[in-house]
Amino acid sequence: MAKAMVLTRQGSIDHFEMRDYPTPSAAAGDIVADVSMCTICGTDVDIIHGGQELPMPTLLGHEWFGTVRELGDGVFTDFVGQELREGDLIATSNGTRGDCWYLNNVPGRNNLCPQQEVVGVYRRSADEAPHFWGAFAEHVYIEKHIPVFRLPPGLEEKELVCLEPMAVATRSFKRAHGSGSSGAGAGEGVDPSQTVVIQGLGTIGQCMSLVCNVNGMENIIAVERHPERIELGERMGVTGIVDRGALETVEDRAEEVRRMTGGRGADIVFECAGTNQAFAEAFKLVRKGGTVVELGVAGDKGTIEVNPFSDFCEKEVSVFGVFGYPSLEYRMAIATMNVAKRRGIPFGDIVSDVQPLESLPEQIMRHEGRDVPGSIAIRP
Repeated sequence: MAKAMVLTRQGSIDHFEMRDYPTPSAAAGDIVADVSMCTICGTDVDIIHGGQELPMPTLLGHEWFGTVRELGDGVFTDFVGQELREGDLIATSNGTRGDCWYLNNVPGRNNLCPQQEVVGVYRRSADEAPHFWGAFAEHVYIEKHIPVFRLPPGLEEKELVCLEPMAVATRSFKRAHGSGSSGAGAGEGVDPSQTVVIQGLGTIGQCMSLVCNVNGMENIIAVERHPERIELGERMGVTGIVDRGALETVEDRAEEVRRMTGGRGADIVFECAGTNQAFAEAFKLVRKGGTVVELGVAGDKGTIEVNPFSDFCEKEVSVFGVFGYPSLEYRMAIATMNVAKRRGIPFGDIVSDVQPLESLPEQIMRHEGRDVPGSIAIRP
């Protein structure tokens, strides 16, 4: 038997319950892994409070890594063809069971498939064998449609567990490039001379700072109020701060960004705070002809008012949404972490605390209360 912290129904962290399920065996084509560590994400919180419908009881936890416990018959390699053996370090990206229009007509964007599944955001009840559909547990059961990536040597535990949010950030950086031509000097695309504004220095904002840094961006401004998060962001590569504690209004913050950018505004704004209000504010921070990338909102938070003329048309702003990432994004994220490691960037510090599985409800409260500057990792 093995332990799993199960959400029995949505609405409150009081609905978590520790359960014992039989340790699974891998069917043909599948994998069973032992969980090493899994961090708490805003998506988990959104699901807990009813933001996404999943079968109940459900087993959350998708920002994870672990070791191969058992390979089912016919499993010899990971998603990109690397040899896979029992004991190897692995993580999982997003997969899909289905055959849909997006898979057939929009290559490389399987994250748009409505039948997408991710370990920890699964369409099966935790009561359905083999039970271990998420990583807030001792094991994870990985079906054959879920992409598995073997992790490289040389990275520490707190670095490895950053892989999933790092993939969101690398995907978002690519989306910023989607604004048009290859020439940033012509007002489109991305080059290191441009100024980036990152709204919010939670886990996603820290990863976004690191990705911009690794990709050579010279000016990385963060909008944040918490001193510990600001200090951590500077270690990731942030070069300038707009202090929300001192600058309390949107116009005050927009004026500060203009002051820091020769009166223009940011070339690119990455919304990482995860609020509707931050998304609306992004259009006040971006320059004419600039780019806004929305990656922070983890679930449906309703609507927000924007001005179609002054926010979009008059400024000719390019706007890109990010919904997770395609499966292969892990390849980019792993490479980014390897480069950061070689450069001595302490991105393992993004994980502020490691706590036992038994304390998961308490740790989710700490996550919601922003009691730590970075993320909280759970170790079974």
